[in-house]
Amino acid sequence: MYKRPARLLVAAVTDDGRARLVKDVAGEPALAEWLEVRPARSMEDLRREDLEWADLLVAVDAEAAEGFPAQRPVNCRLKRWALPPAGSPDVEAAALLALQCMAGGMRMLSRMDAEDL
Repeated sequence: MYKRPARLLVAAVTDDGRARLVKDVAGEPALAEWLEVRPARSMEDLRREDLEWADLLVAVDAEAAEGFPAQRPVNCRLKRWALPPAGSPDVEAAALLALQCMAGGMRMLSRMDAEDL
């Protein structure tokens, strides 16, 4: 079932740095095996080709989630995280935890698929 990493397009309302931080944190080898992350400049500046690339459009907080585009490809699902504000000392740890949870879920599903073979 898992032939490639899941593609996450990450955005805040504005380019406040959190989307790039998520991309940087996702570069950890244990995460990169399961997740490919692309930051967007802002939720308002999403390009159609980025939405077509993404499996998940991730809003970094509730405010960004309000800007989810009404029109998007059917393969692009929506996900809302609750990251601390940009510049918070806790934002990197929160991003790492969110990514680890996502990758952990994919590892678990992968094992279940392997057991079914």
